[in-house]
Amino acid sequence: MIRGLVVLTALAFLGGCAGAPSAPPPPQAAVDAPYAFAAWSDREYAYRLSAGDEIALRFLVNPDLNTQVLVGPDGRAVLPLVSSVPVAGLTADEVDQVLTQAYAGVLRRPQVQTLIVSYAGAQIYVGGEVRQPGALQIRGQMRASQAVMAAGGFQETAGVGKVAVLRRRVSDGRIMLRVVDMKATLRGEDGSDVMLMPGDLVFVPRSAISEVNLFVRQFITGALPFSFNYSINRGANY
Repeated sequence: MIRGLVVLTALAFLGGCAGAPSAPPPPQAAVDAPYAFAAWSDREYAYRLSAGDEIALRFLVNPDLNTQVLVGPDGRAVLPLVSSVPVAGLTADEVDQVLTQAYAGVLRRPQVQTLIVSYAGAQIYVGGEVRQPGALQIRGQMRASQAVMAAGGFQETAGVGKVAVLRRRVSDGRIMLRVVDMKATLRGEDGSDVMLMPGDLVFVPRSAISEVNLFVRQFITGALPFSFNYSINRGANY
């Protein structure tokens, strides 16, 4: 399927350029250069609220206003004194800032802290050589190996020794890459299995980790059937 998409993408590109003057082809090194993944860090992550999440508000100066609310289907939270406020797509820290501004008109020096009580939009994505690729709803904690099993397990063509976990870095939007040795994990050894966060993508290549670059180009840049908007940077070989 991936190879078919490569052909279709190339044909679409050529068709779109039919009426334009031809340009000299770029150097082969530039064409084949993989993306430069950012260094992995478990601290470089922030969950963004979505409809159905439950949040708790803690007012440091006005504790009588403390409450818990659900984020509605429209992405808004109905709050005391200020009616509804859009919070979907924001991190907890960003919600703190939005609500502090919203309550500034009705409270004196408001200080609001937002805590996420439960996650409704906690999804991870599994692709590549698994039997049932797609989005998975997660409740509680899930490791990369558990996600693969939840996606039906490995195909016979899977490269079990080098499974990629992709995560968006908060500071600049670049992709972080962590390689998990699933073969060692399934043997009970230390395969550096990763605890997943909502929005992570687990990719099982056919044989080599170099296939992750092809996956990033063909799927993350526009062909995924779900939202996974990562900013890709070209760079040196991984």
